[in-house]
Parts: sequence; structure tokens; C-alpha cells
Amino acid sequence: MQGTDILKHVPLFAELDAAEIEIVARASRTLTYPKGSIVFHEGDPGDYLIVILKGRVKVTLLGADGHETIVSVLERPAFLGEVSLLDDTPRSATVVALERLEVVQIPRAPFLALVRKHPAITLKIMRQLAGALRKATEQIRTLSMFDVYGRVLRCLLVMAQGKGQTARSRMVLRPRPSVTELALMIGCSRETVSRALKTLFATGYVTPVERGLAIEQRAIRQYLLPTLQNLAPPDERDQLSGDGAARSS
Repeated sequence: MQGTDILKHVPLFAELDAAEIEIVARASRTLTYPKGSIVFHEGDPGDYLIVILKGRVKVTLLGADGHETIVSVLERPAFLGEVSLLDDTPRSATVVALERLEVVQIPRAPFLALVRKHPAITLKIMRQLAGALRKATEQIRTLSMFDVYGRVLRCLLVMAQGKGQTARSRMVLRPRPSVTELALMIGCSRETVSRALKTLFATGYVTPVERGLAIEQRAIRQYLLPTLQNLAPPDERDQLSGDGAARSS
């Protein structure tokens, strides 16, 4: 697939006409990264935007002692690197490919020229930044207010929400996150998370499904509906509130 054909299918650029798509395509390049490779390091210059075409990445912070904390896991059609691109500061986190990755890399100058001309792109960036802030707030709430079972459940919820899942009878998350991945996201050991998942399976809060996990209705009702209401876009909140009211009646 040629560059123009790739960019036509990127939601961030849905407002562009054919000539503008061609300008972006000429300035950008498509890159692939093998599983486990570094896309960029914290502190690197923030001189380009990345749009994910295939695969998943983890956005991670490394402490002085080498301890890793996963901030988020992203996949198509997410984009990243927009903060450094907009405020001309170094990268604020390290991004690692969780599987074979294909991305479009767009340099600062042509991208900012598009932003100035098309406010719709700015609004999409603002929406992603607002969503990231909400997720960070919920992550702080989870770490400070819940036991390990609540932490695991709410972490699974945020990951499912990022894939467009909403609170109905159950929420299905694919692919299944690894125990290590969950442990790094909620600040617990692998052994603690593994024991918590076994208990959640046994009590029916979470069910293994093919290539993933299902968060069941009882878990959503007991632990997760407030998080859904905080994280959902405005046009989904009334629907979520209605689902919650129906279940509690």
C-alpha cells in the first residue's frame, strides 16, 4: 500500500483532501520495528509524530533504579509523540514495540502546517490528550484506593475501554494481557497479580475466553462502572448511566 493510500485510512487525517494527503505522504515515511525494539526513548528529541498502522506498543517510564512502570498500551489507530511535537520538548516516556510494529512517521514542520490549517486535527489531538489525562487520573485512583483485585479489574477495564468496549453484560479484552504487563501497570509483583487473577477466575469476576479475557457484569457493577463513566466520551455517558441503573434495579 502506497503512502497516500495508508494515510487515507488514518482517522487523524480524515478531514484532508487528496492534495493534502499527498503532501503529508511525501513528507512521511513508513517504518517497521521488530517485537521488543525501542521506538523512542524518554529524553529523545520530539521532532516527529507516529501513527500506529499495525501492532501494539507500551508507553513506559523507567525509574532511577531501573524499575519499569507501564503508563499505557496503544494500538491502531492511535498516534503518539504529539506532546513533544506541540511544545517542542524532549520525549516524556519510552515507547517499546510489544509485537511487530508498523507506523507512519511524520516530521514536525509538515504536521504543524496541517494543524494550523485544519482545526479538526487539533480537536482530535485535544481529545486524545484529554483521554490520556482521564486515564492517568483513574490510574492514580486505582493505585491509592483499591486492593489488588480492584487494581487488576480496573486496569483490565481501562484497557478494554481503549478498544471501544462499554459496560453491558460483559467486556471482552483481546489480546489477553500478560501477567507481567498487568503487574507493571498496577505496581504489584507478578506473583501477586497471578494469584489475584486465579481468584477472579474462580469467583466469576473474570472469565478466560479465546485469546483474551471477559470482565463479567458483576465485576463491572461492583468495581468498574464509576471508572467507565469517568473515561467514556460525553456521548456515551448517559448510556452507561442507564446500563448501571438497569442493573442495580
